[in-house]
Amino acid sequence: MERHQMGEIIDLACQAGRIILENGGETYRVEDTMQYVCKAFGISGCDCFATPTTIIISANHNGEVFSRMIRIKKRGVDLHKVELVNSFSRAVINQPMTVLEARQVLAGIDTTPAYNLFATAAAAALGTAAFTVIFGGGLTHFLSGILLGAALRSLLAYLNRIRLEYFTTNLLGGAAAAAGGWLFGFTISLTDWWIVTLAAIMQMVPGLIFTNALRDSAAGDLVSGSSRGVEALSIVAALACGAGVVLMLLGRLGG
Repeated sequence: MERHQMGEIIDLACQAGRIILENGGETYRVEDTMQYVCKAFGISGCDCFATPTTIIISANHNGEVFSRMIRIKKRGVDLHKVELVNSFSRAVINQPMTVLEARQVLAGIDTTPAYNLFATAAAAALGTAAFTVIFGGGLTHFLSGILLGAALRSLLAYLNRIRLEYFTTNLLGGAAAAAGGWLFGFTISLTDWWIVTLAAIMQMVPGLIFTNALRDSAAGDLVSGSSRGVEALSIVAALACGAGVVLMLLGRLGG
């Protein structure tokens, strides 16, 4: 195997890991996938190290060490892409292909469009409405949850489009949820309007991040587990600060 081929293979493995990490996959899945890809193209010995912000891979060939590092600058949730890359890494072992063909497959996965705004807003509306029932709300709370859930998801989509930092996005999201719930209470005299606010906030709670933090910590990936845990706590803090400031202002204004 020539030197340039080694570079292409470990870069391909890094790209597979990057897609998983950017879309909510666990650290162990990133490292396993990279090793599967390397093994499929004839690299039996490689070491991979992944954190939520960095991927590093090192492989030895004929006494020469090849390394590659990728910086992860964006993170989101698209488990469909995670599943596609996971299937690709297993299939490439049983269905041999060239590095170019594998790169084209990964490029297709990476550019797979996510759900459109209408679908995500509809899902958020139904999810928020369902939480109003769980929190003891009635039909009015349910209908208000549909409206606030869809509006909040549209706002978050806009904030993500202009690329605000995730702390600021969640801060504004928490504030919007509190203001929206109060608005329903003010305009239609909705009793216990906090139910709608709390239900709307639930769509922003970092459940997947917290679950991955526990999974990584249990697997011994302490760096990833700690960083994901801190990320989850910072999102919760942002939501609490945003909602708390609005509620404090409303209280001072007599709301």
